[in-house]
Amino acid sequence: MAPILVREFTDYTSVDTALAVLRKNARVSARREAVPLGRSIDRILCEDVVSRIDVPPRDSSHMDGFAVRSSDIAQASAAAPVRLRWVEGVPLGAVPRKPVRKGEAQAVLTGGFVPLGADAVVQAERVKLSHGRVEVSNPIDQGEHVYPRGRDVNRGEKVLEAGRSVRGTDQTLLASLHIDKVAVFARPRVAIIPTGTELSERIVGTEKGKVAESHSFLFSRLIEGAGGVPVVMPIAPDDSAELSRSIRAGLRVADMVLTIAGSSVSEKDLTENAINLAGKPGVLVHGLKVHRGRVMGFGAVEGKIVVILPGSIQGGVNAFILMAYPVIRSSLGRGFETPSSIPAILGNDWDAIERYRGFTKIVYVKTNTEGASVIADTSVAETERMTLLTRSDGYLVVAEDVPSLRKGEPVRVHRLPGLSPVS
Repeated sequence: MAPILVREFTDYTSVDTALAVLRKNARVSARREAVPLGRSIDRILCEDVVSRIDVPPRDSSHMDGFAVRSSDIAQASAAAPVRLRWVEGVPLGAVPRKPVRKGEAQAVLTGGFVPLGADAVVQAERVKLSHGRVEVSNPIDQGEHVYPRGRDVNRGEKVLEAGRSVRGTDQTLLASLHIDKVAVFARPRVAIIPTGTELSERIVGTEKGKVAESHSFLFSRLIEGAGGVPVVMPIAPDDSAELSRSIRAGLRVADMVLTIAGSSVSEKDLTENAINLAGKPGVLVHGLKVHRGRVMGFGAVEGKIVVILPGSIQGGVNAFILMAYPVIRSSLGRGFETPSSIPAILGNDWDAIERYRGFTKIVYVKTNTEGASVIADTSVAETERMTLLTRSDGYLVVAEDVPSLRKGEPVRVHRLPGLSPVS
């Protein structure tokens, strides 16, 4: 068994410094792939989408009615209606072969193409039909009820920009442009390695002296919410050499590795030893000035990032927020972005624990609406309490130099997909 490094945390790295190191060492590979349109929802475009056609491709009708020359009915009135020759229309989607000649009215359906020669459409309910004639009693303007060619989209127009997350409305637009495949960033694969000899993969019938491994469920959802693909690895025992082999195995099948637990203060630090054994450069930052989860950190092995998630659930989620999420987003062409946030009003006073007043604080909140305002009430519980997270729907990031917040202060509530009720 490899020698154990005993890790004493006397100094903590600030979040800003840690993120600067992370940016420098995360050799993010933003791969591209083409996916069928039907499987493109929530995928991030890696290139602009430019239309190759006009939409609509021809002048189209807004109404069921008759395509006419507006000049033919310019003098129409109730007292002196104009009678036009009724010409049969074509099925929806078909292109009319015959133009509308002077004195004619060609039937047209809503969305149907307007034949050449016609410049307006008279609504069906505004005419009388009799013996093959269309009687019109009111004049209409040129272009009335006609949807011009290219009004929605012009050929050569950029309709969607690179970096956009594909929505259902986008899929409908792309289908109308006859685009059946979409160029998107490939989802990064993220390996999850639960660590602990005491863990069991069984949820029911857990062996005596063991506890069910449950954290990987949440982190899998967080990875998916960030845009990645979770790969849950077998539980690694409390042994640096075994954990190091697990990390190397994870790096072979994934673009990034998350280790859960195995890192602590003033105890045998299995994870740091294991990452250093796995390859160079090894651990880069360990021990962040963050409450909660100050034993979090990260390393790199042959260009791939390994994030150290504390075993306590709140600390682990905080480490994911600060380090794993931005790396995943960067590999999707989004840069080192943070989860989205909304403005809110703090619903209660909050004070940092005295010992951690000078740390970056992540504070979980439950939001509700009062009138036009979002009210955020802070939630506080022991770091192992999973129920704190189930009761919360967002979080605040409180800076190192802010020891307290007062009721009524404006704040930004971050929404973390997988934790918050957002996609």
